[in-house]
Amino acid sequence: MLTRKTGWPVIAAVIGALLLAACTPTGTGTGSQTPGASAASKVLRMARNAEPFSPFVPWQIDDNPALYDTLLRTTKDGTSVEAGLATKWTPSADGLTWTFTLRDGLKFSDGSAMTSSDVKASLDMARGGEKSAWKDSYVAIKDVAATDPKTVTITLKQPYAPLLSVLAMFSGGILPADMAKATDTKDYDNTLAWKTKGTGAYYSEGWKKGDPIILKRNPNYWKGTPALDEVRIEYIPDDNTRVLKLQGGETDVVDFVPFSQIAALSGQPNLKAQTFAIQQSEFIILNTSKPPLNDVKVRQALNYATDKDAIIKNVHFGQAKVMNSPIPQGTYYDKSLPGYPYDMEKAKALMAQSSGAAGFKIDMQVRSGNTNFANIAVIVKDAWAKLGVTVDIQTLDTAVVRTNYRAGDYMTTPSAWTNDMNDPTEIVNYAMRGGASPFAYWTRYNNPDLNSKIDKADLEQDTTKRQADYSEIQKIYLDAAPLVFIAYLGASAGWRSNIEGFYIDGLSYYRFEDVKINK
Repeated sequence: MLTRKTGWPVIAAVIGALLLAACTPTGTGTGSQTPGASAASKVLRMARNAEPFSPFVPWQIDDNPALYDTLLRTTKDGTSVEAGLATKWTPSADGLTWTFTLRDGLKFSDGSAMTSSDVKASLDMARGGEKSAWKDSYVAIKDVAATDPKTVTITLKQPYAPLLSVLAMFSGGILPADMAKATDTKDYDNTLAWKTKGTGAYYSEGWKKGDPIILKRNPNYWKGTPALDEVRIEYIPDDNTRVLKLQGGETDVVDFVPFSQIAALSGQPNLKAQTFAIQQSEFIILNTSKPPLNDVKVRQALNYATDKDAIIKNVHFGQAKVMNSPIPQGTYYDKSLPGYPYDMEKAKALMAQSSGAAGFKIDMQVRSGNTNFANIAVIVKDAWAKLGVTVDIQTLDTAVVRTNYRAGDYMTTPSAWTNDMNDPTEIVNYAMRGGASPFAYWTRYNNPDLNSKIDKADLEQDTTKRQADYSEIQKIYLDAAPLVFIAYLGASAGWRSNIEGFYIDGLSYYRFEDVKINK
């Protein structure tokens, strides 16, 4: 998905593990000998960079605290799926029908039983609700049936290999049937959604903007009661303020630690900081409908003239990897592709053979407040000048940049992507399929032959053949160069050393179900 969080680009998605919003310092902790730990009530305090902007309804939000579990879960590395609310899943011989068996004794946080009827109602809202933001992810599903209280049967319109990954997305979180249906009514009060009733490790009794979110331990959690009594999240947009609160013992965990501060924080007593590997990429979008960017040799020249290592060193302080493929480092990612190593002589030779040989001027629209994109623009402006390309850096409000690239009213703009699911079908269809919105990530690149190959890969059931299909798709798009491919980024966080089990999974979500506070 287009990057959703501020600071540096991020990502999306396992609902049984906790993707949090933000916490505040608790003020509890009587008798605690370690800042941030409380012997009386085990409260984890977190400071995050931004508040939620949607209600706590899985299919209406893309930054969702895992208060609701899904049928399946994405594994911690983000590359596969594992059992969630369902323990068994079996396809029919023709691949059109899938049968899911639910765990025994599933309960919502209020102690009421969870059954297949709740699964049906929730998935029906996710795939067909008027307010669902994720309908496109479920288009292959024809019907969801509650066959018996413990059995869910999903019928497809056609065989669809990414189905299990789709069902592991956060947008498929299971609510009680009546609550799921109520959220889609026209006059539904969204504030009611903050009082949750799910099957995740925690639940919320309510939230209002400006307050911390308090997540309470779910005594009915199917994996066993979490070690923490509460997770309290406050929202602090300033990076340095969050880090200072961590250093001062006013909070236990912070997100979006500036890459420049990770090494220093890690060297301090009682603190840890690191970058977790997630499926996130950073690049520059090229409008291929605008001459001379409609010339593949121009686009390839710009790629070779971009020093990715310099950007990683000077912008990301070494906390990134050179992007060699059009998709993030997840399922079916082809690590053998060469990317575009920095080679100014090769770039000049390609440009000399292109329609841009006489030199040209292009705009680069940069979102205001995004320091990383601004710094990348400056580095690229200097590098591309050596090819006779004059870059006009235009700093614009984020909403304006978004409107412009959707309308095709731009030439270049830095951007980023984070996978919401662990199957490449999402990014391949969004970033590479042309001919209709979103027009191959708004590049206006359109290759009908590539579109057909994408269709084939989506339908292919054999994993070995799918790997081959997606490797070919990646190579074709890489060679066409509708983007300037820059880097694979990670998700940074810092925490006190007495916090055990904190983890950001491969799709950039925080896992709190296994977190403990040690003395």
